[in-house]
Amino acid sequence: MTLLDTPRTDRSRGRLRAGRYSLRFDPRTALVCLALAVCGAVVVVLSVGTGTYALSPVEVLRTFAGNGPPGAEFIVLDLRLPRALVAVLVGFGSGMAGAVFQSLTRNPLGSPDIIGFGNGASAGALVAIILLDAGAAQTASGAVVGGFATAVAVYLLA
Repeated sequence: MTLLDTPRTDRSRGRLRAGRYSLRFDPRTALVCLALAVCGAVVVVLSVGTGTYALSPVEVLRTFAGNGPPGAEFIVLDLRLPRALVAVLVGFGSGMAGAVFQSLTRNPLGSPDIIGFGNGASAGALVAIILLDAGAAQTASGAVVGGFATAVAVYLLA
């Protein structure tokens, strides 16, 4: 046996059982997901507290609980929290889209910039600008069409 032939040990896996149903999970993966969720929550609290009317993280959490400083409820709940939640949801959506894209192309390196969606969108925008003498809206539409055409080509070739 050489160093390259070392036997692999299976990581300990957890099991959850409820009646005749069971669920297997990897404790390390669950711990990493929990740590990332906590980090994300901390970033949201810090983001909500940042602005011209600065709030400490404690004040933000008190405002979430309903007993924050005067005027902070409007700033936190109506102005800043929606912005932070949309940022989290857009990031989540982008991550899921990347995961779906990688599974469709069966390529772990299959990100849109490597496959060429950005180049296709740039080509579509250039066609709109050069051939059609397009304005801003038409250039954006050309970029979308170019990116979509590249996506179709990649899907058909994959």
